[in-house]
Amino acid sequence: MKKLCLFGVFFMATLGMPAQSETVVLSLNKEIMKSAELESIPPWPTGVVLSGANEHWQKVVHQGDFVVALYESMPALIDVSDPFPYDEFVTVLEGEVILTSLSGEKQAYAVGDSFLVPKGWQGTWDMPVKFREMIVIETKAWVSDEE
Repeated sequence: MKKLCLFGVFFMATLGMPAQSETVVLSLNKEIMKSAELESIPPWPTGVVLSGANEHWQKVVHQGDFVVALYESMPALIDVSDPFPYDEFVTVLEGEVILTSLSGEKQAYAVGDSFLVPKGWQGTWDMPVKFREMIVIETKAWVSDEE
């Protein structure tokens, strides 16, 4: 299940940085990423949100060999029954998240923590407070999940 492009929504933005066609270093300054304005995206399909709000936002800040994107959600418990479609590197920018695998293993992450959700992972994604993350995904995997 793809948090950001589940519905084929794909927003390109640069946070006031030079155009994508230029070859420049992209700063991933956490303070800038925490304050960036995001775009509302459609709600999750019925049954995906087990509890909490079904409100979330996103912004793609870079697309090359990898997609770098921001994702934000109001507090919610998300069902990840479908195997995760790709490897996803995550840095928590705001709030906290508790990942619980199907076997019951819980892992909690807070602001400043980074983790990798491997392709095929299943369980629940619990965001008990407003949550914002920066993610990095291989573009080929991101695009193939849209199809």
